[in-house]
Formats: sequence, C-alpha cells, structure tokens
Amino acid sequence: MVQPGDYTSNSGEASAELTGIYAGYALILLAAPTFGVAAAIGLLRVWGRSAPVDPMLRSHFLFQQRTLVAAVCAIVAGALLILVNLGVFVLFVMAVWTIVRGALGLKDLLNGRPIASPRRLFY
Repeated sequence: MVQPGDYTSNSGEASAELTGIYAGYALILLAAPTFGVAAAIGLLRVWGRSAPVDPMLRSHFLFQQRTLVAAVCAIVAGALLILVNLGVFVLFVMAVWTIVRGALGLKDLLNGRPIASPRRLFY
C-alpha cells in the first residue's frame, strides 16, 4: 500500500495530497450510483486547483480531472439525449467507462505507480 511519506519530504503535505487523491477516486467510483452527483462534486473539487508537485500524485490528479470532466459532460449529454431515446445508452456506457477508469487508476495508486498518460481518454 502507498504510504504518504513515500513522495515528499514534508509528510503532512504529502498525506493531505494523498488523501485528496483517494477522495477523488472515491468520488469517481461513486459517480454512477449517485446519478452523477459525486462526479459533479469531484469536478468542483479539482476544478481550478493546482496539481500536486510530486510527479506520481500529479499524474493521478490530471487523470482524475480528465475522468470527471468527461463524466460530467456525458451526464449532461445523456440527459439531453434522453429526449431522442439515446440518452440511456450514453449514460450506461459512461457509467461503465467511469467505474472502470476509476478502478484502474485506484489500482495504480495502491501499487505506487503513476498514470502513464493521464490526459488520454482511454486507459
């Protein structure tokens, strides 16, 4: 398991950053069961905030930003497309994509690995 002191010399700051990254993954994984409310909260949490200095935590932060932006955009698009009977399909695909992406990112974090390409939409 990843320990907070593994990344920076200031263990208090590293612990707070690591806790924030874990919270981001929790919000990503809860996005589908909460019908997008957790995704919106997660997006508000990462929007406009500076990324951590540590390269590994930075890659996870950017990965979470991209995931949450795509999830919220798909939720809005899916809600609008319900009018033409495509919305349920869009929402289902996005829910699966968000959960899989969140689980893979969390797995990498637990193994102490950075995200190779955090700005890509596909893992």
